[in-house]
Amino acid sequence: MSVQIVDFGKTTDNTPVKLGILKNDQIEVHILSYGATIQKLLVKDRKGEMVDVVLGYDTVRDYEINGGYLGAVVGRFANRIGGAKMVLYEETYHLTPNEKGNCLHSGLHGFNSSVFRMELAPNGDGLLLTSVSPDGTDGFPGTVELEVLYSLAGSGLVIQYSATTDAPTVINITNHSYFNLNGHGTVLGHRLSLDAEAYLETDDDSIPTGRRIPVAGTPMDFNEEKTIGRDIEADYPALHQAGGYDHCYIVPDTGLRHVAWLTGPETGIRMETLSTLPGVQLYTANGLSVQSPGKGGASYGVRDAVCLETQDFPDSPNHPDFPDTTLLPKDTYSATTVYRFDLAPQ
Repeated sequence: MSVQIVDFGKTTDNTPVKLGILKNDQIEVHILSYGATIQKLLVKDRKGEMVDVVLGYDTVRDYEINGGYLGAVVGRFANRIGGAKMVLYEETYHLTPNEKGNCLHSGLHGFNSSVFRMELAPNGDGLLLTSVSPDGTDGFPGTVELEVLYSLAGSGLVIQYSATTDAPTVINITNHSYFNLNGHGTVLGHRLSLDAEAYLETDDDSIPTGRRIPVAGTPMDFNEEKTIGRDIEADYPALHQAGGYDHCYIVPDTGLRHVAWLTGPETGIRMETLSTLPGVQLYTANGLSVQSPGKGGASYGVRDAVCLETQDFPDSPNHPDFPDTTLLPKDTYSATTVYRFDLAPQ
């Protein structure tokens, strides 16, 4: 395996951005120090040709001007916090609202737009990225230091998160890669199986109500493999509300375990998702809208990708019965996600 770090460009405020490249004989991954972003992820298709299976951009400027969090590490608190406020140890914190009065993906100054320090991992076989979010950023308490370690294990990309704080706070970190295992075009023909018996019900603003809804007998059920497009237009309240799939599925058990299989029908590329986290947000790019072309001049539009965002439950600080996302100064947040690739059986 090889690891290298090169220059990629500069942000609009002239901050240098690095590109780290991890490569072995099965997979090649390009990581930007801007947002700790997965910029390219290349794996072999049935013909033995390398296919880039994530959406992204050719320049730092394109990442800055386009929304969607393409490939970025998202936090301090991924997903939504309702009403852009939370109570922690009887103190109310008002956060930056940036979507319908709610705080989405940490507001306006999340890790997705930070320039991380990038260096070789201590053992030399990965990339270690570090960023600090100062106390009070977008209303969140405590100074948080986040480390993201990217490494390869055979045909898999391993992402390990570690975070500490100097004051009680909340934490929820995910990677927001948009996958298209065919490379380009609609993902409605992709086949998906998702190991989850229930999902979190949400209101019209995509904020969890607190109810866990069984998927059995509904269009939300992916326990048996089906195409993403089979039921996406079904007459079902959750799909109407989100314009497709944009829901947190509850992953059973604990530890690093299987979450999902995703297969691109044209290439035969199959991706397994594994995670230590309790949920995964299935998002079918229902609102994907970009202002500039993607890599190589590619055109990206609605439902041209699917996200499998492993994470804690959205709005957890406002739901005492959800898994606790509080981080204390004496503790260290840690989580692992693996995206592993092979070819689907024929």
